[in-house]
Amino acid sequence: MPAYQKIVWIGLGVTVIAILALSYFMFLAPESPQKTPDLPEPAALLKLQEAAAPADVEVDDPNITPLDLVLEQSDDSVRELIAAAAVPAAWHEWSRQKDLIRMVVAAVDNIANGLSPAAQLPFLAPADKFSAIEKNGNFILDPRSFRRYDHMTNAFVSVSVKIWITWYKTLRPTLEKAFKELGYPGITFSQRLQQAIEQLLQVPSINKDIKLEKKVLSFAFADVNLENLNPAQKQLLRMGPGNTTRIQKKLRELAVELNKIR
Repeated sequence: MPAYQKIVWIGLGVTVIAILALSYFMFLAPESPQKTPDLPEPAALLKLQEAAAPADVEVDDPNITPLDLVLEQSDDSVRELIAAAAVPAAWHEWSRQKDLIRMVVAAVDNIANGLSPAAQLPFLAPADKFSAIEKNGNFILDPRSFRRYDHMTNAFVSVSVKIWITWYKTLRPTLEKAFKELGYPGITFSQRLQQAIEQLLQVPSINKDIKLEKKVLSFAFADVNLENLNPAQKQLLRMGPGNTTRIQKKLRELAVELNKIR
């Protein structure tokens, strides 16, 4: 394979990977209205370096060539390159979407703002519906619902930190270009990505039954501290303690390495 094709493969591959990473933050029927959260400062992620184990990542890699791609012309290349790669069959299905890079950037922006990215990623909705069960006179979140997200979690955590950072550094100029279109002054996509990660790392892992309150058309968390989480955080919580722990471990490792990139 010519060197330039290899570079493009690395760079554009991150688009579909990013979609996979973001997919678990969707929820088809939020229990409460979305509210505007306080955005964490990107610098707050520096504190995570002490909490995360060192990852096997070479921060300065002269073989990585950042790519500034034409957004409108990137989708076909992504599909062709994914089709030629040894990836799960689901990736081929996901890569059929349009305007992939802008889609990913918009989803990251929503998560950083504490909002659900469901509007950007409807094709990633789990096949099974959210469910609650009655136990000892209380409604609780059905543990079987957690399994709806096992496949997505497995795919996300199976990508090494080194690969994630290589993809990110290669495609960074294109991601920044797409983020600039959103019109935010004084902030980069790199900072927004860090804010999105920080939002999700604030989610507690609950290793016991999660009690719910029945509303007219949906459910709410009985614990006011959980109910006060923003929609993006609630979705990670609904994925179950096992998936939440695994995802947050990977996010901490990524946060440490992202803070090394200038």
